[in-house]
Amino acid sequence: MTEASDKNAPQTPAGGNQNAGEQPGIQVITQYIKDMSFENPNAPESLISGWPAPDTNVTVTLHHQPVRDDVYECSVKFGVEAKKKDEDRTCFVIEILYGALVVLKNIKPEQHQAVMMVEVPKLMFPFVREIVAETVAKGGYPPLYLTPISFETIYMDAVKRQQEENAKKTGTDKA
Repeated sequence: MTEASDKNAPQTPAGGNQNAGEQPGIQVITQYIKDMSFENPNAPESLISGWPAPDTNVTVTLHHQPVRDDVYECSVKFGVEAKKKDEDRTCFVIEILYGALVVLKNIKPEQHQAVMMVEVPKLMFPFVREIVAETVAKGGYPPLYLTPISFETIYMDAVKRQQEENAKKTGTDKA
């Protein structure tokens, strides 16, 4: 009895090509809170006097930096300020700087920035969202679930701003 395939040849579970290891991908090594604060300056009044649902302002800042080779740190800073409607009285303020250490596998270097500013924050967002909701709830308020964010739009806006700044520096701005 003879076998049709070489026993020593590399095999893949689905009988596909061995090149599966060459597919581009993101490996999350770890995620972590780098810095976090929660302020509840008008408690307990804001919790017991029937204040209406507050107006909230959310800011998002993205940053990434190489650690070594294809290992990067990506950080997302969320700031949420909630104020009493029609008054300048703060209900709460939460700031969180959340990080992830990732390895970019088989991704072209010219694509690293886009991956780090779009795809990695998409992976991090559900965890940050849960931390914010739990922290706000522990501050005595109903959980605040951040609405999904278009990291693509944030990235495209950043690229556009950078291009405009570069054009102004080189004097090629036609506007």
